[in-house]
Amino acid sequence: MANVRISHDSTPPNIATLVPAGSMDAGHELTTAFISDLHLLSSRCNYSHHSGAVRNAIEAADVCVWGGDLFDFCWSCEGDGPTSRQIALDWLESWREEFPEKRFVYLTGNHDAQPEFQRILAEWARPHRPAKDTDMQDHELALHDGAVYVGLDAIRIGDCLMVHGDVIEGGGSIDGLGRYRSRWHHERTGIHQPPAIRNHLYNAAVTARLHLATAGMAHRRKNVCMRLLHWIRCQPDWLGHGVRRIVFGHTHRRLGGVRIAGYEFYNTGAAVRHVPFEPVVLDLSL
Repeated sequence: MANVRISHDSTPPNIATLVPAGSMDAGHELTTAFISDLHLLSSRCNYSHHSGAVRNAIEAADVCVWGGDLFDFCWSCEGDGPTSRQIALDWLESWREEFPEKRFVYLTGNHDAQPEFQRILAEWARPHRPAKDTDMQDHELALHDGAVYVGLDAIRIGDCLMVHGDVIEGGGSIDGLGRYRSRWHHERTGIHQPPAIRNHLYNAAVTARLHLATAGMAHRRKNVCMRLLHWIRCQPDWLGHGVRRIVFGHTHRRLGGVRIAGYEFYNTGAAVRHVPFEPVVLDLSL
């Protein structure tokens, strides 16, 4: 985990587990907030309706996991690529500055997998990424106060695995995932609005709530959960062994601890008009 991958190719997914740091004992309990699919910058985002819930979750948490798709660069209504990326970094930094002792983890989603954003995200996080202890394994990240980790596809905390969820796309392979994520790499290049026809069509679909039917068809609850389990079982044993809870985003379908195949599944939903949304806050033991 020494390097943050900034583009998706045929390399294995970037996965890690959080472990106690310093005098923190094994079995230490941490409150963890998982917040994903805010889709900030886009015209469909209704974050203002949920900002209080997000703040409450972060204030209550020892660890905040940004679960991916926080920003929507390809549909940004706030400016071109560089402008939108700076807005995104400023937003993240404002939370880090307000809560400098909290640990923040940023999982990559398809809407924020853009290579240029991943590059500057890694630069932003570098001063807050602790040096790895000599006795730690490659996939372990220490829970030092104020630590910031970015560029990850999945993170394990105790018996809980957190992942954006798009890892199941593209047939579940890393090559397929890379092709899937590349669909959202485009951005505005100085024009005043996102690509007009596609953006207006998408807005119309959201207004008519057609996106809810589409999400329901593409991401049926049990099917998605079973695909996630299949993906986990294809990863190194340490990632999935002993996991009992799985938290993810991506599908825009909120889940509150639904039990499937012996696991509890949670999903935030999305901060998009007409879609239920709620941060997932869990007490986890290391």
